Amino acid sequence: MPDRSHNQLPVSPERETHLLDYLHVLQRRWRIALLVALLVLTVVTVKTFLETPVYEANVTLRVSLKPDTSQEVLEKRKERYFSIDSEIEVLHSYKVAERAARLLQQGLPVEGAAGGATPPATALSLEDAVAMVSQGVQAYPVGDQVSMIALSVQREDPQAARDVANAIALAYQELSREQKIKESQSVLDLIDQQVVELGRKLSQSEQGLEEFRIRTGLKRLTPEGVSMVDTAVALEKAKTALMLKKQRIEEFLRNPGFGRYESTVVDLLPGVPELMSRLLELQSARADLLREYTEAYPGVAEVDDKIRLLKMEIAAAAELALRNLDAEIVLLDRELVASERRLQSVPEEELELARLSRTNAVDAQLYSYLLQRQQEERIIQASISGNVEIISLATLPTAPVKPNKKKNLAMGLGIGLLFGIGLAFFLEYLDQTVKNDEDVQERFGLTVLGAIPRIGEALQSDNRQLVTHLEPHSLAAEAFLALRTNILFMLTNKQHKTLMLTSCLPDEGKSTVAVNLAATMAQTGARTLLVGCDLRRPSLFAALGETSAPGLTDLLIDSRAKALRRIEPLGLDFIPAGTEPPNPTQLLSSPAMKSFLDSARRKYDFVILDVPPLIPVADALILASWVDLNVLVLEPCRVPQKLVQRAIDLLHNHQADVAGVVLNDKSGRSGKYYGGYGYYDKAYQGYYKQVATGQQTNARGRLVARLREWLGR
Repeated sequence: MPDRSHNQLPVSPERETHLLDYLHVLQRRWRIALLVALLVLTVVTVKTFLETPVYEANVTLRVSLKPDTSQEVLEKRKERYFSIDSEIEVLHSYKVAERAARLLQQGLPVEGAAGGATPPATALSLEDAVAMVSQGVQAYPVGDQVSMIALSVQREDPQAARDVANAIALAYQELSREQKIKESQSVLDLIDQQVVELGRKLSQSEQGLEEFRIRTGLKRLTPEGVSMVDTAVALEKAKTALMLKKQRIEEFLRNPGFGRYESTVVDLLPGVPELMSRLLELQSARADLLREYTEAYPGVAEVDDKIRLLKMEIAAAAELALRNLDAEIVLLDRELVASERRLQSVPEEELELARLSRTNAVDAQLYSYLLQRQQEERIIQASISGNVEIISLATLPTAPVKPNKKKNLAMGLGIGLLFGIGLAFFLEYLDQTVKNDEDVQERFGLTVLGAIPRIGEALQSDNRQLVTHLEPHSLAAEAFLALRTNILFMLTNKQHKTLMLTSCLPDEGKSTVAVNLAATMAQTGARTLLVGCDLRRPSLFAALGETSAPGLTDLLIDSRAKALRRIEPLGLDFIPAGTEPPNPTQLLSSPAMKSFLDSARRKYDFVILDVPPLIPVADALILASWVDLNVLVLEPCRVPQKLVQRAIDLLHNHQADVAGVVLNDKSGRSGKYYGGYGYYDKAYQGYYKQVATGQQTNARGRLVARLREWLGR
């Protein structure tokens, strides 16, 4: 067995990942990234231009807290709480939608705040109108102006967008006014009822007083009696006011609305306006949650608990107010009883006159008071204009808001690039092939003897791989010279003469490496023999311009066969594969092959064997233990790491080691893992510029070469 104590080249230390490594990933896989980006952009473009345009109409509303004109003249009542969120909820309510749908159905003109009018809305069926109003409607506060609301409606038909927006604004304005009128009407109905009852009672008291005067002849009371009657009248009037307030609070407790239109009742309850404001805010927050979640969501349940507690607090405050009113009424009743006792100190006839006068005066005063309140409420009701003002009506939109072509195309390009770059890095992560010398050193602990760049297409088109002879000043030729130097460094022992070049898979360029290595060895003046041991798919003879037979096969069968060829231009000897045998494995494992190698070792300084790949056939494994050095030729970015490890294990199982690896970048893809050979190639060509020979490349050729280099071919 040959001595394997040959020298080892130093192994480069492990290199840390650099930012340029990520840029090189994009350089290697820019095609797939660009393809994905263009695909996404194409899909977005087609969808954008096929999408139906959507138009948007906008209305601006102001919800005012200023009191009505009549309220300024009379009691100046106004709401003590306000929530813009509650107003937005009213805008989205079914009542507004139904009213707007009826306006669309009737085709009513939309009157603006400034007195202008838009054309009547298109007449539709009620179902269609409700469907139109229920979709594509948004309302939101305008900036920091919490009393301003922007209402927008989106439709495919611009006229429908305008009509729906205006109809909703009108419906919301009318509903606000009607709710205020309803609130005022409830107070007026209660006063009307009291006026009717008190009017009947006043008539009875006047009739009784007149009959008593006629019967007794008494016409007037003494000053003391007048004072007692006035006191009793004032007490009765105060009690009546308290009874009216009590009736309204009791009505609220029987049917609590807990809405923003309960202001006149809420104002009667101390501390309740603040609670009602908090309640409206919670109701608005609950509506916002229900737009995204169901009622089973914990956040909704928490808000429901808070709403329930606030309603209980409001009800408790109303009950407390009732108890306080009852206490005040009890005090007034006691004062009325005391007034009755004082009246008993006067003579009987005068006492009766005082009683009748007091009753009549009380009824008259209360009746006058209720008539005044009745007139005030009627004035308020007649002058109610609502607290919603339409600042600007919707006009017919002229340009669609969707699709936004520029925005969509920009987003499509951006998303496409992100997906493309992500896919490029994902494919890089999945790529487990051997890419460069770092993979060889880190994964397998092997020395990289040389890295052969991609050979130009002009040489390959003529089926000539002998680049060291045809283009001695090329970058590839220099790479073979560097390979020769590294191998000579390892072959310091004169006993190391035979060198076998193999690969993992077919078509990795081992024959090209073998013929160029042999040529560079011969250039040193050493006696060099190149043997084609690939008896199945021989190619060396074509590279050297020779015939395949007779060759090694013929020599092993008949030692007298003249298989040796002298290649004078290269100064080396060559034995082709010869006639294709039926049993190549048996021939290579025969004693004749062993004897041939021993004989060649004695006659030549270097014997280079070109053998078949390791994985498909076993020919290389037979010769591996008979030679001094085994060199594995790998094509980067093609052979998986597991396959390389399997080839190494096969050699180890046959008591053979791998002296080193030659990376043959046939496709040019591995050069991108070094940042490309372009820079080194230009620098190298510039260094030889003054001594280069041959026809100069014209401008067109240089342009084509640069284009191919940019495309990564």
